[in-house]
Amino acid sequence: MEIVIKDNKRNWQIVKDNRRFLFPPKIRLAFKICILVYVALLLINVLMHQFKLWMVFVLPMAIIILEVQIYYFAKKTINLQKEIFKKEEISFDLVFLDEGIDMIQESQHTFIEYKTIKEVIDTGTLIMMLTKAGAVLYFEKKNATKTQYEGIREIFEKKNILCKMKNI
Repeated sequence: MEIVIKDNKRNWQIVKDNRRFLFPPKIRLAFKICILVYVALLLINVLMHQFKLWMVFVLPMAIIILEVQIYYFAKKTINLQKEIFKKEEISFDLVFLDEGIDMIQESQHTFIEYKTIKEVIDTGTLIMMLTKAGAVLYFEKKNATKTQYEGIREIFEKKNILCKMKNI
């Protein structure tokens, strides 16, 4: 079975809108753990009556710093794309085969096996496939028909890949 999703685009708007998913997952996990530790320490300080006002501003500053890093990472991704392809926007096709996904981009083929995909996330406008190596593949939901969408979901379920695809 072969499912082809054509005319997907990578440009600044798509990367900017979905930059949180493009950021490496290990760093996102580390940041979430840091937030939990911060909240726990803040509660301990409040209960021990050693609370200081400056402690409240640590978490917002950390969030701002992380957002700046994510924005910078997204901008770097697009600048690298401009350097390689000499274009603001590139188009690519995804071909879902029985053994993996073939990404066709500017006459270059990249093959990704299903066993390397860690999870599939529905962001609303995109379906993002996160690999174990931290790379991200995606396709725009508007480019897939309902039968293609259901076929892709079946492939992921058959391959036991964590799939968070919503119904169309």
